[in-house]
Amino acid sequence: MVHSVDSSIRAENWANQNVQLNDAINHQFFCNDVFTFLKETKSTYQVWVVDPPAFAKRLDAVRNAMIGYRNLNTAVFRKAPAGSIIFTFSCSQAVDALTFRKVIFQSAKEAQRQIKILHILSQPADHPVSVFHPEGEYLKGLVLYVE
Repeated sequence: MVHSVDSSIRAENWANQNVQLNDAINHQFFCNDVFTFLKETKSTYQVWVVDPPAFAKRLDAVRNAMIGYRNLNTAVFRKAPAGSIIFTFSCSQAVDALTFRKVIFQSAKEAQRQIKILHILSQPADHPVSVFHPEGEYLKGLVLYVE
C-alpha cells in the first residue's frame, strides 16, 4: 500500500492520474497538511519519501527554509519506527548540500533518534552543474536508516 500526502488538490489529481496509468499499485491519497496527517495517522511505514516543494528559491529565504526542513524531518523521525528507511530531499537551489545535511542532523537530535546516512543522492547526469553556477546543483537527497 502506498500513501501520498499533499495539501494540494492539483497534486491529488496528478497522483490519481498516475496511479491509473500504473494500475499495479494500491494507492491512497490524503489531501491534508502533512503535519496534521503525521499527528493523526495511526499507520506506520517502513519506507518514507519526504519530498517537499522548494522552500527557498532565493538566498533571503534560506533561514525560513531551514526551519521548514527541520520541522518536517523532525516530525517524520519521531513517527518512523526503528528499521525504517527515509528518503529525504531538498530541491531548493539556495540551500547547499552541507547545510541540508546539518538540518537533518538537527532534526535527528531534536527527535532524539539515531539516524544513519546510507546514501547521498543528487540530480541525474542529464542536469549537469556549471562550475560558474553552483546553485544549479539544486537537488539534494539522503537515504537514511532509523535505528
